[in-house]
Amino acid sequence: MPPTEAGESLLPDLIALFTTLAAASPPGAVPVTPSVEPWQVRYTGRFRRHGRPAPGVWTAETIRCPGCGRTAGPWAVTCDWRLITLGCPCGVVTREHALAFSEVCLLLPDT
Repeated sequence: MPPTEAGESLLPDLIALFTTLAAASPPGAVPVTPSVEPWQVRYTGRFRRHGRPAPGVWTAETIRCPGCGRTAGPWAVTCDWRLITLGCPCGVVTREHALAFSEVCLLLPDT
């Protein structure tokens, strides 16, 4: 199901927020994000990567393990607040999923 107009109107602000949070601080500047310990959580379910190749056109792709092709996990999701890695039960750990921070964190329980 495509996003609603109300949800779509939030995207520019969310993109700006996550871009700011992910950006490195210039030398001598105070970081915009506090120092936080990395965390890990298990997630059983599918991750979908969403794209918008043209106005009003949305795409969604299910993330697959590059080793075994599994899509529903259970994933071991590890985040150090700069990089998210997905670990599959087959033993493959990948950073090459191209998921946005929001596409992962909005699905997970409170960590």
